[in-house]
Amino acid sequence: MDSTFDTGLGSSGRKATIFGIIVAFHALLVWGLVTSLGIIQVDRPPPPIIAEILEELQEEDEPPPPPPAIETPPPYVPPPDIVVDVPVDAPATTALTNVTNVKPPPAPPPAAKAVVKKAPEIDPKFKRRFQPEYPPTSRRLGEEGSVVLQVLVGPDGTVKDGKIQKSSGFPRLDEAALKHALRAWRFTPGTEDGAPVTIWHSVKVTFKIEG
Repeated sequence: MDSTFDTGLGSSGRKATIFGIIVAFHALLVWGLVTSLGIIQVDRPPPPIIAEILEELQEEDEPPPPPPAIETPPPYVPPPDIVVDVPVDAPATTALTNVTNVKPPPAPPPAAKAVVKKAPEIDPKFKRRFQPEYPPTSRRLGEEGSVVLQVLVGPDGTVKDGKIQKSSGFPRLDEAALKHALRAWRFTPGTEDGAPVTIWHSVKVTFKIEG
């Protein structure tokens, strides 16, 4: 009888312990639920967004070409005057008026003044000296002919130079005529507008054997 009582008492103690553990577990569970329901969860704000403005990276372009050479502008020429023909008494109108920009024709050049020239003439005071002497050899050989001399007559009437313009065909006759002209001929000088000038003049000399 004593042993049965002890066994029953021990079993009841274990059950009481287990029951107490279960009750304590449920009490903790209930307490935990109540505590979690009493906490108001506040949503944490999102972290601030920091916007940074980044400078746009530009690709490095090739260096620009050198500036072109600037030509010197031509000298300024003022525009021509434009004459607008508008009648004084005409009423206002939207019609276009004639615009003239025509330059008058250039004036004709002045007429060149005619120069009055006068050729040299044989000076009457020296007329006898114009015929050269007949070369003796030419006379003996029968050489005859006419030579045209071109002489340069100065403002004083003297012969400054001379040359054969047309030969007589005989050198002795040509030379005799030219030497005599340079030595003995005298002229009234040639003139231009009345003023004595130096001028070339042609003279014909004829050699002819008479008798």
